[in-house]
Amino acid sequence: MKKILAISGSDTLSGGGLQADLRTFYEYGLQAKQLLTCMVTIDQLVDGVTVYDLKKEVLIKELDFIKKQKLDGIKVGMLANLETAELISEYLSTQDRPVVLDPVLALKESQYTGNKEIVPFFKKVLLPKSTVTTPNLREAELLSGISSIKTTDEMKEAAKIIFETGVTYVVIKGGERLDKQIARDILYDGHMFVQYDNPIINNGYINGAGCTFASAICANLVNQLPIEKAVADAKTFVFNAIENGVTFTPELGNVWQQAKE
Repeated sequence: MKKILAISGSDTLSGGGLQADLRTFYEYGLQAKQLLTCMVTIDQLVDGVTVYDLKKEVLIKELDFIKKQKLDGIKVGMLANLETAELISEYLSTQDRPVVLDPVLALKESQYTGNKEIVPFFKKVLLPKSTVTTPNLREAELLSGISSIKTTDEMKEAAKIIFETGVTYVVIKGGERLDKQIARDILYDGHMFVQYDNPIINNGYINGAGCTFASAICANLVNQLPIEKAVADAKTFVFNAIENGVTFTPELGNVWQQAKE
C-alpha cells in the first residue's frame, strides 16, 4: 500500500486541516502518515479563529520519525509561522516525490489571514519545491501581488505570476466570488489553462473543502493519474463531499469525504 504524508494543522471543527487530509487519503486507498503543525480553534461570536503553534522541539521530534518513513507523496497545509515553514522546507529538500502545497494563508470560513511575513518565504522557497499549489482567490492575491481577482482572466494572470516562482502546476480555486452559480477552478502548467466548472451548492457545508481538494489531488498523483485528471477527479470528489456534508453549527457544516463510497 502506498504511503502519503499530511503536514497540517488540526481543525477544531474536524472538517478541515489534518482531519480532512486523513479521511481523504483513506478514501483513495492510501496509508496516511501525519505531521501536526498547529491547532486552530473557532470563535463563532466574532467569526474568527485562533492558531496555536506547536513548539519547535515538538516539530523536530515529529520530523525525526517521519524522516524514517518511505513516502509516495506529501500534502502540505497550514504552517502558520515562518519557523515552522523553514523546518518543513528543510525536510522537503530531502524528498523526491509529489508535493501538493495548499498555501493556507487565508481561510474562507473566517476573516483569518496568516502572518504576511511568511508570504515571501512561500514564493521564494516553498513553491519551487512543490509539484502543485492550490491557493484560493485571497491566497492567489497574496502570492501574485494582484490586489483583487474578480474575473477568470485575472485568475489566469495570477496563475502565470505564481507559476514563475518555480512550482510545476498552479491550481487557483475560484469559490463563489466570481459567479454565485458556478465554482470555477483554473489549472496552469506554464503553457495552457484548463478550466473546471461545477454548480455551487448553497448548503453551507464547505468547511474543509479546500483541504480536501488539495489532498485529493495529491492522492491522485500518488495513484499516478496525470495532472488534468487528478484535478478533475478532486473537483468531483469535493463536489460530492459538499453535497453530502454534515451540519456542525446552524450556519456551517463540514464536507463529508465518505460520499465517495
